[in-house]
Amino acid sequence: MVYIGNLGRELSLPAANLKLESKLAIMEQYVGKKVIDAVIVGPKVDVSAVKERIVIQEVLEASDIPYRHDRQLLHSALEKALQALG
Repeated sequence: MVYIGNLGRELSLPAANLKLESKLAIMEQYVGKKVIDAVIVGPKVDVSAVKERIVIQEVLEASDIPYRHDRQLLHSALEKALQALG
């Protein structure tokens, strides 16, 4: 499974204050096991605590609306994640 991070700020203040690793842990707690193999996030996201997962970190913003993913950039990032997963 590949997690794709939001580009805009979370509307929920508690969610906005969570670090990436905490978001992943909460999602997997609800699923009941580790299921996220890779993450795709923008360049400003702190990924230093993300371990044992493939991290694709690059510019993903659309040029006209910065809080939306550019389709080509997201497609490219997904391809990289899938290639890395084998």
